[in-house]
Amino acid sequence: MKISYKLIKKIHLYACLSTAAVLAMFILTSYVAIHHNWFDHENQSETTSSALEVLPASETDWENLLDKHHIKGRMTREFTNNEENLVREYARAADFTKITVMASQNQVEIIKTTKSNANAFFGIHRTRGYGGPIQYNLYAFLLDILGVSLIIFTITGIIMWFKVLKNNRWAWIIFIAGLVYVGTTVGVLMYG
Repeated sequence: MKISYKLIKKIHLYACLSTAAVLAMFILTSYVAIHHNWFDHENQSETTSSALEVLPASETDWENLLDKHHIKGRMTREFTNNEENLVREYARAADFTKITVMASQNQVEIIKTTKSNANAFFGIHRTRGYGGPIQYNLYAFLLDILGVSLIIFTITGIIMWFKVLKNNRWAWIIFIAGLVYVGTTVGVLMYG
């Protein structure tokens, strides 16, 4: 079965359109990261302590504790500190929360850090991976779709390029310069 040039153009267009919104978000958040010094990065921290009626022993207990203290996000780390207290950390783009369960005192200490707008934007840029509440899994799935769409966009673009511009010297120069640029950048970042 021969695939027509018209079909390849249509696939190329749809792959482009499916990536446009997410790429625009990445461009905006990258701008904040690149021009880091232009923006306010002052975070606000607040520490609270309260007595625990029940030491969290199950995920239901943890969910109740999170709801009671209005903690959002997904768990990023769980460990035992030097004082043998259980610590859980929850993060989302806008804030970061560290919960320390002091079992010997039946108390919990919560340190909530609210990020500045610039840091929250950068947090959106750095959000990755599956796990946690549904919105994180949905976001990760959208990034998977973005990746597949970009691969399809690139492949169909190269096919169209070979069809239309195979004898265009400037097109080849730009194409090869792009490959050299990407290769050099990856090499410098990995080994430089």
